[in-house]
Amino acid sequence: MKILIIRFSALGDVILTTGVIRYIRKCIPELTIDVMTYSHYADVFKGNPDINNVLSVDKQWGLKKKFFFMAKVLKNYDHIFDLHAKFSGIVIQALSLLPFNLKVRFHRYKKDSLKRRLYVKYRLFKKELQTHVTTKYFEPFREVFSLKKPEVEDLRPIIYVETSSSKYKDCIVVHPFASKKTKEWPYTKELVDKLTETGKNVCIIGNKPYNYTHERVTDLGGQTGIADMFKILSNSKCLITTDSGPMHAAIALNIPVVAIFGPTTREFGFFPVFSNSSVVQVEDLKCRPCHVHGSDFCRERHFRCMKDIHVCHVMKKIQEIRALNN
Repeated sequence: MKILIIRFSALGDVILTTGVIRYIRKCIPELTIDVMTYSHYADVFKGNPDINNVLSVDKQWGLKKKFFFMAKVLKNYDHIFDLHAKFSGIVIQALSLLPFNLKVRFHRYKKDSLKRRLYVKYRLFKKELQTHVTTKYFEPFREVFSLKKPEVEDLRPIIYVETSSSKYKDCIVVHPFASKKTKEWPYTKELVDKLTETGKNVCIIGNKPYNYTHERVTDLGGQTGIADMFKILSNSKCLITTDSGPMHAAIALNIPVVAIFGPTTREFGFFPVFSNSSVVQVEDLKCRPCHVHGSDFCRERHFRCMKDIHVCHVMKKIQEIRALNN
């Protein structure tokens, strides 16, 4: 039996499919498991023994090219699992109407987009939204293959990295950036100052330069691709990060994570609930969450969800990481 799993973006969402795939492979080893993603995220699946083939889609392709690419490949599968549940769902459902695709069965994970938005606006569905997204990803597979529901730790994502130098083995990696400004912590520089004062080596990563100069700090912002980031993280002591893709990458590499959460909360399904990870946040702040994905400005104009998290709070979490004391 051949199945195709689709998740185009973003980085963290793509990474979170890997633990589900590993668990399915363990339960049904005879399956042929292929994945489809955007080409710039293909490195997430590189070297993964649980995956037979990776089908890459260029994000720059037009709708017509994407449509005919899918029409060509989708007919080869018995089951297609849409874990994107947005643009891909529309295309896949359209293709399912074509005669040569009648044998294919389509399944889509329950994203709960409306519930999440109603939670932001009216604080409804809090209990229903406690489920981690990996468990939601797994649900359509559980139904199709009559599988037992696993613990969330059994769905922990995994990334395989080729052997690389241990250049950053003594580093604390810091990722100060995020997809939205309100998800970025304003005291990163002060934290790095504190880490260097205590004799720690720091490596800064991200999609742009951070421009921090110090003999103990390596600023690799804007200089590394996804595969390079994986290698850096795999050799590091821990990651201090925002709610972002690198957070999920470190979890998948089983590197200790301290995640700083502001406008986003557990109810969106992306909290680092796995072992070896922790969260720093302002509890019981009524305006949290203010947006499903965060935003570029604080609607309350005080930004307390981040400004009330001080360097000492983050340092306390860092000091609890066993790897830093070995």
